[in-house]
Amino acid sequence: MSRIAGWLVAMALSVGCSAAHAQVDAERVQIHGSQTMAARLVPAVAESWLRDIGYQDIRREQPSPTVTEIHAQRDGLPVIVEIQASSSAQGFQDVVDGNAQIAMMTRRPNAAELDAGWQLGDLASHDQEFAMAMDGTAVVVHRDNPLAKLGFAQLRRVLSGQVRDWRELGGRGQVHLHMVAGANSARDLIDERVMLGSPYAPAQLHADGDSLVKAIAKDPGGIGFVTLRQPWGANVRPLALSDGGRAIAPTRLAVQSEDYPLARRFYLYGSQMMGALSRSFALYTMGQRGQDAVTRAGHFAMTLRPGYAPPTLFGPQDYRDLVANATRLPLSLRFNLTGNNESGVAASVYDSRAVRDVERIVAFMQLPVNRGRRLLVVGFADMSGSSVAATMMSNDRADLVAHELMARGLPVMHARGVGAQVPLVASGTQFARYRNERVEIWML
Repeated sequence: MSRIAGWLVAMALSVGCSAAHAQVDAERVQIHGSQTMAARLVPAVAESWLRDIGYQDIRREQPSPTVTEIHAQRDGLPVIVEIQASSSAQGFQDVVDGNAQIAMMTRRPNAAELDAGWQLGDLASHDQEFAMAMDGTAVVVHRDNPLAKLGFAQLRRVLSGQVRDWRELGGRGQVHLHMVAGANSARDLIDERVMLGSPYAPAQLHADGDSLVKAIAKDPGGIGFVTLRQPWGANVRPLALSDGGRAIAPTRLAVQSEDYPLARRFYLYGSQMMGALSRSFALYTMGQRGQDAVTRAGHFAMTLRPGYAPPTLFGPQDYRDLVANATRLPLSLRFNLTGNNESGVAASVYDSRAVRDVERIVAFMQLPVNRGRRLLVVGFADMSGSSVAATMMSNDRADLVAHELMARGLPVMHARGVGAQVPLVASGTQFARYRNERVEIWML
């Protein structure tokens, strides 16, 4: 009997150890990087993904302040989605080092990172670069401030304290700077694109974006910046901003098309050898269900919605005449340019978002409500050479996109280039060609 009892005890211990081992061996999808993306966006989309592919018993755990784990089971097999908040740079390094399958980044990898991660594959390819959502920063003032727009150089002078009175810029009264205390995503973008190393003026500090906009609503001389996800209320309004091109306000169309100069993409990056579950998640974020989850999380999705005619059109008369009775789709197709795009890699003719956007245009035009509608394709160029060369380049880009759409069965009424007459950013600056060389899609 003692031998039988001992055998039963050993079997029980073996089963217990096996169960524990199975728990330890749960498949992990490791997603590391941007704190902003890790806070709400990626966990929400990951839970939606797990539900949609049949997982159950979905629950969140917080093993540390910087790590969120989403546990789930399907057919008795466990999975854990590990979302670690650090930074875009650290997330990319973790993928390079094999400590994560996916990096969350609020920017594209820089040249040094691309060099360090050469073994990951072609990180400008749409198979490895996934533009998940749009984000950005709004610069806000009191509703009664007569100022409507600022260039980046002017804004830098205001935020650094070189401009202390609004009268220097056509307003009135003293400038009062308001800022959210500590590091935050809105400040990161202002640091990167506007301040360029300049220090900020002394500011009234606030705990969060809500507190900041409430303070500016009571301060006619106030100015501050918040994420585009922050409601700003009736007494606060955003400024139109210019980075050497025309000044653009942060409307939905301007943000989704990336015309607005303080808009940015949220990216996922994975190795060409990332696992099946990791790739499933990355591809899910590109689809309709994933983009619906992006919207529910409070971010700007890439999903196409009915466009509209902008209240004011800029550019040459032939461009304005061409699109006068059309509505613009909220996107701009951009291209990979060897050594000149943001990633420095030419993976294909289109950049990774444009590859997906072409598919979205096809699906959008196949909706019953859009049957019988026709498209206008308008190309733009950067003034990197002569005006004649710019016009030729813009026509080439418009023709390229038009042929692509027609090959997919879509009716294109006109395709025309307008050269470099409507720049978004001053020519000769970093990424100017990538930003200015674009194609708009309009619908009749």
